[in-house]
Amino acid sequence: MKEIIRQYRQLRDEVDQLASKLSEVHSDHMACRKGCCGCCMNLSVWPVEFYSIVEEMKRFEWDKPTFNEKAACDFLKDGLCSIYPFRPIICRTHGLPLVYWHEETEPPGYGVMFCEKNFKGTDGIDFGSDNTLNMDEVNEKLARINLVFLDEQKYPSLESDTRIEMRKLLDYL
Repeated sequence: MKEIIRQYRQLRDEVDQLASKLSEVHSDHMACRKGCCGCCMNLSVWPVEFYSIVEEMKRFEWDKPTFNEKAACDFLKDGLCSIYPFRPIICRTHGLPLVYWHEETEPPGYGVMFCEKNFKGTDGIDFGSDNTLNMDEVNEKLARINLVFLDEQKYPSLESDTRIEMRKLLDYL
């Protein structure tokens, strides 16, 4: 395995550990459980994530889904993620309280976002660094890993801001 793919998967594992911790911390307030797919959607990812997922998917046999423009996500099967073990980082954070920098607020600053379907009774929760995930930090690490990946792969058609639609994974099955 290429070193940069290993670094991506290490970041993914770190996000999983933080997500698990946050799920435990907020378990009394979280409604989302196995089978909840309210946050799932057809999305795009950076090339390093896409090619890592392709590599992992090639190790398994798949019933190839067909792309449906109206489907929330092509990889949902009976409300469950069929690529769960190697889903992208964004999917690993769905429903959790996430911190992002907001330029449009006055004054600009960090704000917490979470799935309103997921959290019940947030009154009294003091969101802070110990019970949220700073997605700006995660995305910055992911962006750096992706830049190295692009540089190493020398794909002339892929720019630093290139995103690949997840549905294109279907082309590799």
